[in-house]
Amino acid sequence: MSLATRCPNCNTLFKVTSGQLQLHEGKVRCGQCQTVFSGIEHLTSADTEAWQKLDLSPRQGNSGYTSDHNLTGGDGTGSEELFANTAPKKPLLNFKHSSPAQKVACVALLVMLGLQALWWQRVPLLQKAPELAAYINTAAPGMQRLFASPATQALQVEGSGLQALDEHNLRVDLTLHNPLPLPARWPHLKVELLDPQGLVLASKSLSPSDYQLRDESAASQAPLIAGKKTVEVLAYLNLSTLNTQLPESAATGFRLELFDQGPSEQ
Repeated sequence: MSLATRCPNCNTLFKVTSGQLQLHEGKVRCGQCQTVFSGIEHLTSADTEAWQKLDLSPRQGNSGYTSDHNLTGGDGTGSEELFANTAPKKPLLNFKHSSPAQKVACVALLVMLGLQALWWQRVPLLQKAPELAAYINTAAPGMQRLFASPATQALQVEGSGLQALDEHNLRVDLTLHNPLPLPARWPHLKVELLDPQGLVLASKSLSPSDYQLRDESAASQAPLIAGKKTVEVLAYLNLSTLNTQLPESAATGFRLELFDQGPSEQ
């Protein structure tokens, strides 16, 4: 039986058959505007009575989706229409019905993601566990480096000074404090010598191997700065090796910056 239904969006009239409507539970897609609508609810008034007499029980073997229906628009343009696919979509992964190997792989992936999250948050988590933090402060150097905080995040400069040893050498005195419970890495330093107007006359970048503790041991060979500990370091500058020639007027001040790596490496 040939029927006609009208798109509620663009008002285009289409011819359909009762078999096509029964096969897809009445759902159709308009070829003009792609709107999916109920062809049953939008039958023309002349066809409504005929449709009410049809058998709406599902047909055996016709539950699959087909897309070979050619429906002609009422304007005679021959627009091709496809009935809407009403079959439920299958989930990408059904864990309940997965194979044992798939279940093991999913569990392993979740465990790895959890361990990775713990690894990235290890420093904040250990800062909340004083007993573990105290153990790490006295552990082997490898263990300390594994859980050490970056210098710029942990260290505070509590004091600094510049002293002229002679006409060619200067000494920078620096007091560093680590207020966190975990060890902190030794910083890289950048020292800038300033004139009376605050302009930079010369600068020098120092790695931990270029400065030393007050007991004359190199910082690079010393243990990391333990949690809740204060250290004093000394850095010596030879004016003849600075990267800018000093004018006749001597430097009257200096500026100090801490880095987690050398400024030239950033």
